[in-house]
Amino acid sequence: MTDVRGVIFDLDGTLVDSRLDFDAMRLEMGLPQGMPILEGLEQTPAGPQRDRMVAIMRAHELRGADEAILFSGVTQFLAQIRDLGIPSAVLTRNSREAAERTLGRWNLTFSQVVTREDAPPKPDPAGPIMIARKWGIPVTQIVMVGDYLFDIEAGRRAGMRSVLFAPQEIPDYAHLADIVLKDFRDAATLLNVQSARSP
Repeated sequence: MTDVRGVIFDLDGTLVDSRLDFDAMRLEMGLPQGMPILEGLEQTPAGPQRDRMVAIMRAHELRGADEAILFSGVTQFLAQIRDLGIPSAVLTRNSREAAERTLGRWNLTFSQVVTREDAPPKPDPAGPIMIARKWGIPVTQIVMVGDYLFDIEAGRRAGMRSVLFAPQEIPDYAHLADIVLKDFRDAATLLNVQSARSP
């Protein structure tokens, strides 16, 4: 990759391993296996059942925030792009409460943190586009980094290049990403990051 002037990261499963068990969350919330949780919640009418589901999701997310562990190389890569003047942001389907708890626990700072309270959740491209506009950087010069299909789709639909973080098995949708990253210690080389500052 060339001309990378901004990097947007997913949070859970990308920067940190929050050990969230989405299957257990779905089962506890009464959602069908494989259904995206936020979409399943959106289809549930307001009332006691929905309130119960929201409480279950919040409990899982906050537990994940408290147990989150940074992936190897994340701190070093964030420092590299910061030193090069390349802005970074987080775009997560998580709540702001859980996202800020996770980031605060590891003392991670970003120019923007966009959660599901701020923009329609991925794979909707509104979040990435919002970040690009605030930076004033063309979408073609921003990279979206994430571990799941929705991250790749959101980036592609926004006109950005995408990086799939896959530290273990390579999923069947990996071909949709521009690059597959297995270890953040290789990120600077794979993304060919260079100074964003004017000469």
